[in-house]
Amino acid sequence: MNISQLLSLDSTLVCDQISSKKKVLEKVSELMADHIDCSSKSIFESLITREKLGTTALGNGVAIPHGRAACCEEVTAVFIMLESPVDYDAPDGKPVDVIFAIVVPEEAHAEHLKSLAQIAEILSNERTLCKIRNAHCNEALYEILESEAES
Repeated sequence: MNISQLLSLDSTLVCDQISSKKKVLEKVSELMADHIDCSSKSIFESLITREKLGTTALGNGVAIPHGRAACCEEVTAVFIMLESPVDYDAPDGKPVDVIFAIVVPEEAHAEHLKSLAQIAEILSNERTLCKIRNAHCNEALYEILESEAES
């Protein structure tokens, strides 16, 4: 997977100003709205609708919030590393600090699942998570993800 097709440097963020799951999803929505022709409200509603079906936290401090939006024309992603983890209703009870969010067009099915599976695989690697958690700038985070996606 070419991470640059999903993610850009300006949609990769180290953040210390987020205090809850809702605030995470609001921030993700704002960042995505800057890159696609969708309102942050539409994106947020898509993400929160999916969360109501069950948490998108994988465990080990990782969450992959995702949703579908009619206004979205291509798969769009945002990556956030939180300086302070937040409660995200994770199955293992651990707070989340690594968030890779994806929004896809309503009709995207196979592409959506393929992207989610690849991101989940990358973020389940302990070595990769260690690198991410030790990166304290946007550029370093982006480079780590890009490198891991290519390997």
